[in-house]
Amino acid sequence: MRQDIATVVWKEWRTLTQGRSRRQLLLIGGVLALEALIFPIQDPRGWVSDPVLLGVLGIIMPLLVVSVVVPDAIAGERERHTLATLLASRLPAGAILAGKLGFAVATGWLAGVLMLAVALVVANVVAGASPPLLYDSGTLLAVLVLGLLVAILSGGIAFFVSLRATTAQEAQQLTGVGMMLPIFIGSAILMVLAGNENLRTMLEGVLTLDPRLILVGVMGAIALVDGVLLWAADRRFRRGRLLTR
Repeated sequence: MRQDIATVVWKEWRTLTQGRSRRQLLLIGGVLALEALIFPIQDPRGWVSDPVLLGVLGIIMPLLVVSVVVPDAIAGERERHTLATLLASRLPAGAILAGKLGFAVATGWLAGVLMLAVALVVANVVAGASPPLLYDSGTLLAVLVLGLLVAILSGGIAFFVSLRATTAQEAQQLTGVGMMLPIFIGSAILMVLAGNENLRTMLEGVLTLDPRLILVGVMGAIALVDGVLLWAADRRFRRGRLLTR
C-alpha cells in the first residue's frame, strides 16, 4: 500500500511541476512571499510576535495551495481524459485517494512552513538581533496545527467539488466559494447574536474564556469536520462511481 501511495505522490509531483496549475501556485506563492519579506523588514520584532500575520502565511498559504492542487488532481484528470486510465491501473482506489489528497495537503502545509522560515530569516537579518529573534513556541505550534487542519479541510471540500465539476478551473472556483461559506455563515450568526440581548450576553461570556481553550475548541471542531470529510471521501472514491460520472 505504501509503495502504491508513493507512486501516486510521484505522479502528482510530476503533474504539478509540468502542468498549468504551476502558474497559479507561483502567483499565490509570489504574493505571500512579498508579505514574508515586506512585513519582517518593516517591523521584525513585531512580526515574530504577531499571531495574525503568522496565520496569514501558516494557515492561508496551505488553504490556497490545496484549493488549487486538489481540483487539478481530480477534475483536471477528467478534463485531460486521464482519470479513466488511472482508475484502470493496478493501483487500489484507496491508494489513489490517499496519494492525491496526501500530496496536496503536504504541499500546502510545507509551503506555509517554508514561508514562515523565510520570514523569520528576513526578520533576523533586518533586526541584527543577538540572541536571534524566534517565534513564540505556543503561537507557532498553534499556527502549524491550524494550517494542517485547514489544509485537510480545503482538500476535503475540493475533493467533493471536483467530483461534480467539469474542469479544474470550475472546481477551483467552486472550492473557493465553498471555503468562504463558513465565514459568511459565521458572520451571519454573530450578527444574530449581537442583535439579541440574551444571546449577546452569552457570547460575551464565551469571549471571557481562556483564549487557549477557545483555540482548542476551534481545532477540535475543524478536526471533527476533517474526519467526516475524509471518511466520506473514502466511501465516495470508487472506480464504478467515478467512471460512470
